[in-house]
Amino acid sequence: MAREVSIPGSDVVAKTRHGELTVDEVADLLPGGAEIMEAFGRRYWVMYYAARGGNWELARYEWRESTKLLHALAKTRPKYAEDLAQFEREAYAKVGTALEAADFPAFDRAYRAGIEASDTYHAKWGKAFIRFTLPDRPPDLLDVGGSR
Repeated sequence: MAREVSIPGSDVVAKTRHGELTVDEVADLLPGGAEIMEAFGRRYWVMYYAARGGNWELARYEWRESTKLLHALAKTRPKYAEDLAQFEREAYAKVGTALEAADFPAFDRAYRAGIEASDTYHAKWGKAFIRFTLPDRPPDLLDVGGSR
């Protein structure tokens, strides 16, 4: 059985067909919290209008994919991991439950509670200036309506 040894990322070099990168350099290429949360916000927006339009399949897809973004953020920014897990348990799971039931009133309540929770966490981390606002129109990039 191999013994685990901690090696500084700057000492581990990966050779690819394009060149060499240290583990630290690879880590620097990963999206930061701002990029991940921007992607999360887009999915949150699409999810709302998909549910409102009766496209439950798309809304559930956006919920699943946005959950993956929360997990990615917890991995790449571990200082937020505990709060992200709490947000997922206490707020975001309710969004998913309402989507599974295709219950728009319950979804709308959970969705808006998620926004309030998000604002609370941003304030906790000194970023109270970050507040998600649901746009008053559906996104242009996807058809959020129900089946035809």
